[in-house]
Amino acid sequence: MLVTIYNESEIYSFSDRAGLLYVRDLGNLDTRKITLSMGEIEIGSRTFRTRRSTLSDVSSSIERGPQIVLPKDVAQIGFELDLPFCSRLLEIGGGAGGFSILAALMYRLKIVSYELDQEYFQLMKKNTRRFDVDEFIEVNNRDGREADIDSFESIFIDNPEPWNFLDVKLTGNKKISTILPTYSQAERFSRFLLKKDFLVNVHELIDVPMKLSAMGMRPETSFLYHTGFIVSGVGVNLNG
Repeated sequence: MLVTIYNESEIYSFSDRAGLLYVRDLGNLDTRKITLSMGEIEIGSRTFRTRRSTLSDVSSSIERGPQIVLPKDVAQIGFELDLPFCSRLLEIGGGAGGFSILAALMYRLKIVSYELDQEYFQLMKKNTRRFDVDEFIEVNNRDGREADIDSFESIFIDNPEPWNFLDVKLTGNKKISTILPTYSQAERFSRFLLKKDFLVNVHELIDVPMKLSAMGMRPETSFLYHTGFIVSGVGVNLNG
């Protein structure tokens, strides 16, 4: 079971089967000793309450590198890749595991992930153990170009140059999706997929936080504006 401990300013989630685990800002915890029935737990000088984890708890608790796929984007990508009807997904660019962990919990499917960077690979392994999704996610510390692309129908690529992994013979039916940070990358990948006989669609991602006050609701006056693009393609009866 996934357990969340929380107070007014902190939230941490983990599996009660993860065992001894280092949790950033908390230190070493034996998660097997933290149960829902405890109600409250003292860690150092801090008091936490316990509850069963939500997907939001998990997303906010994933130990991450510079960036992570947001839950709303996991849902959109899941729609584009038909993940509710998919039993096996290829992920290229696993990073810290943000996408694959949420996708595994949301869609209960097998994910084969490739992450070349050794530091990210180790962090992703730690996160998959923390959230007890090892049975769903196979993490490979290898270049995604080594993956057997054509044995997968659904493919998610989290890399700024996704065309490098698809410059191969593609046959059968394919659903491909990626997140890209710039217009030029999104356009280049869209044209790449079109040349391979894919139907392509592109969505821009904009997240504007809102502030609720006694006077009403309005956008925050100061926030980091960030945008990106989900580029997706569907290829049917591809011949290479």
